Amino acid sequence: MKILIFSDSHGRSDKILRAIRIHTDTEVVFFLGDGLSELEGIVASYTNIAFFTVRGNCDAYPLFRGAPAEKTATVTLFDKKILYTHGDLYGVKSGIGRLLSYARTVHADIALYGHTHTPDLNYIDGVYLFNPGAVGSHEGSYGILTIDEKNVLFSHGVIK
Repeated sequence: MKILIFSDSHGRSDKILRAIRIHTDTEVVFFLGDGLSELEGIVASYTNIAFFTVRGNCDAYPLFRGAPAEKTATVTLFDKKILYTHGDLYGVKSGIGRLLSYARTVHADIALYGHTHTPDLNYIDGVYLFNPGAVGSHEGSYGILTIDEKNVLFSHGVIK
C-alpha cells in the first residue's frame, strides 16, 4: 500500500495535486495540518483515495467532518498502529521526546507529525517518528510510506 504524507501546505495545494498525480498508485493520504481548507477540492476529486486529516495550529476550523478536533488520532493499517498529529501540541520544534512518549502511551508503531517544516525520520525504541516536511515550502517536501504485511518503508519526495 502506498501512502502519501503532507503537512504545512500554506496555500500551495497545487503541490499536493502534483504529487498525487505522480504517485498514481496512492491509496491513502495523511494531511498533518496547516492548510486543511485547501484539501476540500482535492478530496472531492480523488474519491478512490482515503484521506486522514488533522488540524494544525494555523487551521481555524475544519471544513469537513474527518478532522479530529483534538489534533491527534490513530488508525491501524497492516497491523501497524499509526498516530498522526500536527505536532504543535507535543512541542516538536523543541524535540520529539513528548511525541515519542505519547506514541508509546497509545502503543503506536508509527508517529507522523509536521509543524517544524523539516523532513525527518527517526526509529526509537520500536517507534518510527516521521516528518514529511512542508509541502508548501520552496522545496515542497512530502512523505511516502510503503507498507505491507512485512515491510515499512519511508522516503521523502520533493515538489517544486
